[in-house]
Amino acid sequence: MSKDLNPTELFAVFARLKTENPAVTESIVFLREAIHKSSVLDSKTANLVAIGIATALKNEDALAGHLYLAREAGVGRDEAISAILLAIPSCGVPAALAALPVAWRIYE
Repeated sequence: MSKDLNPTELFAVFARLKTENPAVTESIVFLREAIHKSSVLDSKTANLVAIGIATALKNEDALAGHLYLAREAGVGRDEAISAILLAIPSCGVPAALAALPVAWRIYE
């Protein structure tokens, strides 16, 4: 997994992009809001799905972000870890093993 940006740094990049190209960031925000508004999934479930996807993609930035959002939505540590482990049949053991320390750190 990438160790380049933590969620705080990723948000800082997004904030800078917003000043340099507000039309792009407005489009990103609009797309995200449209997806969430049209989803029949509650925030907790949606973030658990996103945790599994980020695990499979080996995207630590997305994983950390969705773990934080999931925790805020009421997802417990064991639920988040279960979402990571459920990704094993699709993405393999190494991806899940790389994701677990991120979850452990966020849920400390």
